[in-house]
Amino acid sequence: MKTIIINGSPKAAHGNTEVFITQFLKGMTNRCEVAYVAKTDRHQLARYIRSFDTVLFVMPLYIHAMPGIVMKLIECMESATGPGKSMGFLVQSGFMESAQSQYLERYLRAITKDLNYTYLGTVIRGGSAGISMMPESMNTKLFKQLNQLGACFERNGTFDRDIVKALGSVQSLSKGRCFLFEALGKVGLSDAIFWNGMLKNNKAFERRFDRPFV
Repeated sequence: MKTIIINGSPKAAHGNTEVFITQFLKGMTNRCEVAYVAKTDRHQLARYIRSFDTVLFVMPLYIHAMPGIVMKLIECMESATGPGKSMGFLVQSGFMESAQSQYLERYLRAITKDLNYTYLGTVIRGGSAGISMMPESMNTKLFKQLNQLGACFERNGTFDRDIVKALGSVQSLSKGRCFLFEALGKVGLSDAIFWNGMLKNNKAFERRFDRPFV
């Protein structure tokens, strides 16, 4: 099985998506080729993908959708002309709930069918904001799961159902957790601290309520 992993993040090798790919590959004995949508001409990459049996897209979720560069690449891809071609996806997001990515999952399933590929499934992992900036000790459980996911994929050519279920175990937030996060926000202890810091570092804090498309 000749496999290519497509990094669909606009940040290419600098971000959470790259961390997911690195840990997935650590579970494999044979290295897969990794291509970066953000660094490659999409027409050229679409042609190159044809020479692989299996295509794995790894990408962030951007407000319930795939990054635009991934969509443009997929639009350039041609349908598989014969059997034996398969496609799978791994979607990571800052949203804690994996339910936030299920809109995209249905779309990815349909796209795979339209391209005449066998659908391997979509791995969803929420709560992934900032993992590339955390020390490895804070991601031990996640990294172990990704290592195991890669090992099982190399061995069986598909995603292990139990690991997929574990990665997406937070389907939705309970009313109690929602109330807690609401309370933390009111006293200034929400993730706004992180985002406000990024806005200030990029000299955009005073423009945070701008609505350029209205």
